[in-house]
Amino acid sequence: MLSCGMGDGLDGIRAALAAIGDDELRALIATANGGPQAAPGLLAWIEHVADWELHRRGGLDFPLQPPAAAIDPSEDAASIAAATVLRQQFAPDVPTVAALFAAIVGALAGNATRH
Repeated sequence: MLSCGMGDGLDGIRAALAAIGDDELRALIATANGGPQAAPGLLAWIEHVADWELHRRGGLDFPLQPPAAAIDPSEDAASIAAATVLRQQFAPDVPTVAALFAAIVGALAGNATRH
């Protein structure tokens, strides 16, 4: 497992997470837990990445899992569509969260091409 991020394709996710405040990360976790289940794997992965960043800031090091760890290949298209909509929704008011969703779309699109 790659906890340092070298070569795992998630550097954009890490950079976007680093720019988001703790309150926004907690809000992402709450939203993922209570959000509509149109793309449940995506919501689980969003919860993971936000939780990973909060723990990283607290000094706990564990691997950031790739999207495929939570998102079934059958959910790829729905997850990309949902992340795209979320990026657009956050863009006007919370550009740091919009940047995270842009990075998620990129990671998901790369992941979808490997299936």
